Amino acid sequence: MKILLISGFLGAGKTTFIKELINRTDERPVIMENEYGDNNLDSNELRQSAAKEEDIQILEFMEGCVCCTMKDSFVNSVLTVFSSLSPEYLIIEPTGVGKLSSIIENLKPILNTAVFLLRPVVVISPDNYRDNMKEWPSLYRDQIANASIVVFSKCEHTDPDIIADVVKEVKKINPAAEIVSEHYTLKDKEWWDGLFNLKGEAKEAAESMTAATAGRPGGADSGGAAEDSFSQVSINKGGFHNPGELIQLLEDCLHGEYGHIARAKGTLWVNNEVLRFDLADRMYAITDSPDDACQCVFIGKNLDEKKLRKRLCGGERATIIS
Repeated sequence: MKILLISGFLGAGKTTFIKELINRTDERPVIMENEYGDNNLDSNELRQSAAKEEDIQILEFMEGCVCCTMKDSFVNSVLTVFSSLSPEYLIIEPTGVGKLSSIIENLKPILNTAVFLLRPVVVISPDNYRDNMKEWPSLYRDQIANASIVVFSKCEHTDPDIIADVVKEVKKINPAAEIVSEHYTLKDKEWWDGLFNLKGEAKEAAESMTAATAGRPGGADSGGAAEDSFSQVSINKGGFHNPGELIQLLEDCLHGEYGHIARAKGTLWVNNEVLRFDLADRMYAITDSPDDACQCVFIGKNLDEKKLRKRLCGGERATIIS
């Protein structure tokens, strides 16, 4: 079984990238989604993107981050996938707030002649690179430093000068990384197929990755959890009378009404229909949703859970992620 890690900060576009990967290759991997709280929004999105339901199998790893508090359960889940499903490829999409170095380190004990680690991919948005690096430096640097491939997302209309500057910054952190600075949809099939190619023996590749990242800022020797602690509020009951109320909620989120929200997503009943909302990188979008259930998650720092629940009418307590 070959494992492909696809990392990236909250809202970077990891799920969208995986959808494109599935559509551009002939492989049918098992996908492990590290979801926040009691929601399966990204998993549903991936299922809906598949041409046929049997094209992909998606496993949801709920609650906590695979790099820290759920370490043992995570590794055991990977081994269970290997022993029970025996897929050729397993794609793992972490939550976005875990150190990539820690995730790689956690996987090392199970890498052997049957389980291999492919070149890890990190997805970043060049338009928000400087803001994210300023606000979440330890986490953001670690993800870039420990990736083999750095893929730019949401850059179709980005100023070429901004892209060039971000390329320089990424090279400073990780000189050995392959950088895809044009939008990944422009890449040919050979490149997409290459993401599933094992380059070199797994053990040697893992050892060389550790040696290469050990001396980098935010690399494998930095130790411990990320310096930034995130909290989440999951809400499974709520709704609004009209779309304007949902828009105002998202505007208030952007302006810090409920704390520093880095990512929010969910489905809500609005009048007589279910709408999906996504907030990331100081922008938000509202679309129709095929779901018929309410499930929302708000992720960030210093979240005002009581105020959020009063706004949406919820019930459960927040979970701290560190």
